[in-house]
Amino acid sequence: MSETDQKNKKNVPENKQEGTVKKPVFLQIFAIFGIVLILGLYILSLIASLSDWENSFGIFVGALAATVFVPIMIHLIKIFLPKE
Repeated sequence: MSETDQKNKKNVPENKQEGTVKKPVFLQIFAIFGIVLILGLYILSLIASLSDWENSFGIFVGALAATVFVPIMIHLIKIFLPKE
């Protein structure tokens, strides 16, 4: 083998998982919780509008607000996590 081939071989990971970065588990838990929260609010909003509740519009506005703010909060948590 030539020197160039040996140098290139050193830079290539032997398995694919070696080069990947694993996300923290609690960040995945936050993301799953956010998805469940947003879906739950939209389902509750649908039920409230079909059953003619007084607060159905407020629940819908809350679902819209959660759609915006939950992903922003998850990204802020990811930004301010200590780097490993």
